[in-house]
Amino acid sequence: MRRRPETGATTAYAASIAVLLTTAALVVTQVAGLVRLKHSVAATADLSALAASRASVNGEEPCDAVTAIARRNGARVLTCRMDFDVATITARGTSRSWWGHRWAFEQKARAAPAFYVPN
Repeated sequence: MRRRPETGATTAYAASIAVLLTTAALVVTQVAGLVRLKHSVAATADLSALAASRASVNGEEPCDAVTAIARRNGARVLTCRMDFDVATITARGTSRSWWGHRWAFEQKARAAPAFYVPN
């Protein structure tokens, strides 16, 4: 009986496809995590700006309130600026280390009390 040189080629192809699919799934998971981080930082900036504006209207220290909110949401406040009762906040969130690299997102948000908006 003659032996064909392709013996075992199907196993090699199947293993290659399995490795490629696993790598693709890993990359998609990592990208989804980065998108989630970006949305989380944006939400933290918005919430912090609203809290700062409200604290200013209530006569409290606005930037103290935003630091605690950002920390609870896994981000940190880079800047906290108040123009009367209008808050401008910049928040930053950093990912865990992936393949030796850390990703960071910054988001700026502004908020003002409802009575600042004309009817």
